[in-house]
Amino acid sequence: MHIAGEEGLGAISIGHLAKELRMSKSGLFVHFGSKDKLEAAVVARAADIFRGHILYPAEEEVGAGIERIWALCDFWLEFMEDRVLPGGYFFSGVFFLHAGQHNFISRQIREVAREWLRALRQAVEEARTRGEIGIAVNAKRTAFELNSLLLGAQWSRLLGGLYYASTRSAILTKLKSLATEKIPATAFDSVMAWQHYLKTRPR
Repeated sequence: MHIAGEEGLGAISIGHLAKELRMSKSGLFVHFGSKDKLEAAVVARAADIFRGHILYPAEEEVGAGIERIWALCDFWLEFMEDRVLPGGYFFSGVFFLHAGQHNFISRQIREVAREWLRALRQAVEEARTRGEIGIAVNAKRTAFELNSLLLGAQWSRLLGGLYYASTRSAILTKLKSLATEKIPATAFDSVMAWQHYLKTRPR
């Protein structure tokens, strides 16, 4: 994963990995059998880490509704900030390189992207059902817009962080535009105000 995150998935090879690990090529070949299987194993492991740091905590530790929308975005940003995987967010790079191809690895990568967008869309739908965002809000389009903000944040971070610091405020502004009067307007005054609201609101 470190090689793929820093140099691209195509940089992975049995020989390259054997050199990094000071193992024989034949010893590694026994584990994977081919370069394709090695790449597939890297993508599968990266997907497990992504789910474990973002999708599962948002589902298991955060209540449904607008809070879960926020948590998914916040966990995604933390995942990138903490460099849990090399390069900040492993899947954006491999997605651009491989999504248009037609093989097992490209299908793996597209499924992770779809899983992420489904989680965002479902969180929006749940918030709509709970009356926390407007009934007319399009969940699919909103998931796309939130994802666009996050990918834009990654670009900003890679370009020196020009606008990166305002990413959470931008997400909060988006949530404010969706929210109903069930959420106090003052909760959207700042990220700090939002975090205070989440800690103190009735359950």
